[in-house]
Amino acid sequence: MHGRPRLKPVTLHGSDGQLILWQRALKRIHIDDSSGSIKAILQILAIGEYPVSELGRAMAERGFAVSAEEIAAVLSALDDLGVLEDADGDDVLDDAARERHQSNLRFYDLFARLGRTSASFHQSVARSRVLLLGAGGLGSGILQSLVGLGVGEVTLVDIDIVETKNLARQFVYGLGAVGRPKVTAARDWAASYSSGTMVRPVHQRIADAAAVVTLGAGADIVVCAIDTPDDIHLIVNEACFTLGVPFVAGGLSYSTLSYWSVEPGRTPCRLCLERHRGDEALTLPPILRQPPLIEPRPVNRATGPVVQLISGLMSMEVTRYLTRADPPVAAAAYQVIELADRMETSCAPWQQHPECRLCAAANPPVPARAGSLHSVGAGR
Repeated sequence: MHGRPRLKPVTLHGSDGQLILWQRALKRIHIDDSSGSIKAILQILAIGEYPVSELGRAMAERGFAVSAEEIAAVLSALDDLGVLEDADGDDVLDDAARERHQSNLRFYDLFARLGRTSASFHQSVARSRVLLLGAGGLGSGILQSLVGLGVGEVTLVDIDIVETKNLARQFVYGLGAVGRPKVTAARDWAASYSSGTMVRPVHQRIADAAAVVTLGAGADIVVCAIDTPDDIHLIVNEACFTLGVPFVAGGLSYSTLSYWSVEPGRTPCRLCLERHRGDEALTLPPILRQPPLIEPRPVNRATGPVVQLISGLMSMEVTRYLTRADPPVAAAAYQVIELADRMETSCAPWQQHPECRLCAAANPPVPARAGSLHSVGAGR
């Protein structure tokens, strides 16, 4: 083990041979330390100035004789706990990148290890290519996050033009963009904001999976931020099996925000969910199996704050796939926020359906996961 290991910014309490590391608000680590040696090495590591080869000497100066093997074992244990980072990890980036992405790097610190630095997470993002379907409220908000993160390339697909009503929640556009295709106006905004992301505009309507496959060639992930045609999620689902990449989708239905993701061959897919809903529909009371007498008119209730909220959550899920820093939280699971019910949150996972042709061809059956599907609503 080489380099300069450094203790992450954690809070350390100690008394009577006991140490408590406050790694995060919801995670505390309790350590027995009757000799005081653990406290000593943690204090040394907090300084972050000593290469591994000099840690033994630093410990000896504090009255502790430890071998190189013991140092290595302690470092390995602390690294497994996620409290160490490489003090020189950012050095692989040039000065401009470190300055531009400072807050991104510090976020990745939460997941960094001695063997994988925050800079390496950023480099994964900078090399990535994203197919973003939609440049409306949801898509434009996600684009802002992707550009801020430094995603290398975004293929942005939409058929609409900018209208005055869009300015309430689509912040990449201004009055000067009204009447222009959204994709080209968004490209120009991205170019003025950061040179690190190339946005490729495609003024096109998505009609079938073949179009998504063509547009997604070479992409690392697909983001679905459109709701037409009605079966768009199944279209994207099928295309991503062909492409072999994950996708993230979400939106607002009346007062319910939801988002979810699928990784073909590794998680249950959107077709599985459709099959399960068909099965469960047969168990509903007869009155609920009939067409509704009245259905709500389609109305866009997505204010600026609402769009920013769901766009941010979906962008974080995209980041999890691009970096693999943390497991996706919405893989085959609706993450739900009820806007009109005191922001109540819930999670509704689904399992692989035994009759899903896509999952059956890609992988063996996935163990069942519990959860109600009816708490989520339409899913578009």
